[in-house]
Amino acid sequence: MVVVIVFIVWLFAIGLLCYRYRRLLLSSWREPILRRPVLILESDDWGPGPDSHASALSRLSDILRRTHDTSGRHPVVTLGLVLSIPDTQRMRREGVASYRRLELEQPQFSAIRQAIEEGTRAGVFALQLHGREHFWPPALLSAADTDETVREWLKQDGPPNTEDLPPHLQSRWIDATVLPSAPLSEHEVRLAASKEVSVFRKVLGGSPTVAVPPTFIWNHAVEEAWASQGIRFIVTPGRRCEQRDENGAPVPAGEEVRNGDRSPFGPMYLVRNGYFEPAFGHRAEKGLHALTKNTRLGRPTLLETHRFNFTKGPDEASTAFTEIEKLIHGALAAFPNLMFVSTEELAERMYTRDPTLVELRFRVRLPIWLSRIYAVPRLRKLAWLTGAVFIGFAVFLLTPSRSEAAQASSAAPSVRALKEGE
Repeated sequence: MVVVIVFIVWLFAIGLLCYRYRRLLLSSWREPILRRPVLILESDDWGPGPDSHASALSRLSDILRRTHDTSGRHPVVTLGLVLSIPDTQRMRREGVASYRRLELEQPQFSAIRQAIEEGTRAGVFALQLHGREHFWPPALLSAADTDETVREWLKQDGPPNTEDLPPHLQSRWIDATVLPSAPLSEHEVRLAASKEVSVFRKVLGGSPTVAVPPTFIWNHAVEEAWASQGIRFIVTPGRRCEQRDENGAPVPAGEEVRNGDRSPFGPMYLVRNGYFEPAFGHRAEKGLHALTKNTRLGRPTLLETHRFNFTKGPDEASTAFTEIEKLIHGALAAFPNLMFVSTEELAERMYTRDPTLVELRFRVRLPIWLSRIYAVPRLRKLAWLTGAVFIGFAVFLLTPSRSEAAQASSAAPSVRALKEGE
């Protein structure tokens, strides 16, 4: 009798655990499982700048064109484009009285546009909307009234780098003049979203379908405005933040975001799940580690990187170019069936559940789903505490196609892969 009671209590505890984490369990199941490893480098902040940025883009394009996967496709770097920067010369003459801008279509940026266009034609660059600016102009002007550093940034010689602004002022979809930040009106958001898509279309000759919120702070009003302008996919860090707190830190809102989740207004979310920032020490080994982990969980690897890695200075740029080559060759050595694709194409194939890329078979999906939920630290601890982990292991071991599911995730150790790729 005691054994029966203990067994019932045990089942009840497991039931409570499943109920408590039901949304996580369901979202992990709904998230597409890929049949092949996928690697995409997502690079933000490209746009108007000095001619040296054009040279960096051309060098990056040359590196990417020297390599391909088994289908003959080159690695893809997405360019999150900022379409305008402050016209600092004019603002200096006018005393920073009003905001003035220079857009990417200006003649002085022709070399950058040409490098972008050549890389796009070669299939190694894919263009994404980052914003008309990498900040909210009225907030920047207001901050310049009290912050001399911001005021001088708006008056400097030559094209300014938004990376040099205080982090909270780099957010586009909030008013961060005073912290904690304040939301923008829906009317302001709609006008700004409409204008930036219009400028993108005018400068680049096509409408954007993928958007990347600057500093990953945005809300549903932004999603609705983007959706009305034809944006179909939004790149996220796996969560949405809608404001900055009194210390300038992003404040998470809502539940965790997974690949394939949908906005209430239609666009589909994708998740960046790794970093490649050589300037911060995130080098090829770190990218390979992320690729290995994500592939074992049936996920694509979208590595976040930024313009400054390739443009900050000669030494930093040289390191970044060397590391990106090591990353690509190491990834191909570790995963011979690696697939290179743009974020837009990946999203389209996820959306349509393309059976050549997205796994649809229950017997293959089940063990990978179990691996996904086991990879969640808090759920793993509770599974051990309740003993639910033993049920999971039993199901995993008894799954007929467990080895079939593991084929796509087998990889050589990262260090070995790097050596083979050199």
